[in-house]
Amino acid sequence: MIRINLVAPERATEKKKKTSVSTPSAPGAFQAYLLLTLFAGGAAFLCAALWWLQTAKLKDLDARIAADEKRQRDLQAIKVQVDAFQKKKTLLERKVELIERLKAQQKGPVHMLDEISKALPDYVWMTTLDEAGGKVTFGGESNSLTAVADFLSALQRSGWFSQVDLLSGVENNNIVTFTLGGTFKNPEEEAAKARAAAAAQAAAPPVAPKS
Repeated sequence: MIRINLVAPERATEKKKKTSVSTPSAPGAFQAYLLLTLFAGGAAFLCAALWWLQTAKLKDLDARIAADEKRQRDLQAIKVQVDAFQKKKTLLERKVELIERLKAQQKGPVHMLDEISKALPDYVWMTTLDEAGGKVTFGGESNSLTAVADFLSALQRSGWFSQVDLLSGVENNNIVTFTLGGTFKNPEEEAAKARAAAAAQAAAPPVAPKS
């Protein structure tokens, strides 16, 4: 009896079809590799571009920070100069105010007030001035006893005051309240008196010797 297998060829055909579907062709594999390569290259390029942009932003930010710091230093230097100028301006205004106030009160000769103003150092402020018969009493404030001592020495060196002494000095909350006393003398008048005395002595007739 002869048997004919009618199923086997169909299974063989199905097997061949399955094999042809599961195994990719060579052109398809190349395309997949090419796409993968392009994707990797694009990703690398994108990362490099992002890194370059971030680096440029950081450099720009550093430059701005450096410029701002320099501007702050310049402004600080200007502020120091303005503060120093303001302090000098305040001291000069106080000296002018003192002279004007004392002139208005008619306390002593004008020249004496000018000499006091010249001798007045920084950070010393006059509050009172009394003059009677050439005796002068100074009252004022300062931020240190050293400045008061400088004022006393300057008065003596001016040639217009003598016997200048510190009568009192009290320090409270870093402010020294002081009183000075001295004698006002006009060196020009003293020199004129000395010249007049010398001229009178020279013009006087000689005294005859006693026999």
